[in-house]
Amino acid sequence: MTLYIIQSTGEMTECTNKEVALDSANVLVVISHNQKKIYTWIGGQSSPHSKFACARETARLRMELGYKIVNLEESATSNEFLDAIDEAINATSGGTAAKPKPKPKPEPKTEPKPEPKTEAKPKPEKKEVPKETPKKTTQPKETKKTEPKRYEPKAVSTKIIDVEHIFRQLQVLPPIKDSIRDYVLVGDSLFIAPENIEEPDSDSKVKLPDGSFVADDYIPRLFLENGKIIAVELWRQN
Repeated sequence: MTLYIIQSTGEMTECTNKEVALDSANVLVVISHNQKKIYTWIGGQSSPHSKFACARETARLRMELGYKIVNLEESATSNEFLDAIDEAINATSGGTAAKPKPKPKPEPKTEPKPEPKTEAKPKPEKKEVPKETPKKTTQPKETKKTEPKRYEPKAVSTKIIDVEHIFRQLQVLPPIKDSIRDYVLVGDSLFIAPENIEEPDSDSKVKLPDGSFVADDYIPRLFLENGKIIAVELWRQN
């Protein structure tokens, strides 16, 4: 199956109905083997949970298939995306894909007719013209070139974020009552955050598509060190 609806719980549900799939409340993942693409379709009324789960699943599928990811909003639905949905539904119902159009046969090459030979006319003799003696020119005085000033580049110090240290500190904090921690934002990276977050370089790192995400269903908790915010936890009421 290559057509899925992403539920708010993060589950991928198979779908074989085009009208049901293209609902504004849905987030879709469509795999087109013909186009070698993975489409994500974000409905205008879809939930933030489905959007986060969609980003996680498309990252996993790209690792498995190696296809290009194409992110689409509902307002930017393209014909190629609709063709990918038809391809997925036809593959599920046992339909056959459209046969490619046969290539036109090349026209037979015709050899050009040989042109009639014409006798070459003798070239007129060139008269020798006496060469003029070059006039002496005075060379301009050489001007000393001034070398441009050299500026030494200044070293720019960059601070490396120790994600493992931050995760260890978050484990010590008490959980929020009747809530589940879904995500942790560290710097510009978003991590899926179950209760046993220990490996920041594993598949828990999520790559989100460009756009805005309203996390109104989450309770944020800030983690500070030396007066600076270094991490934000997103807790969901259980």
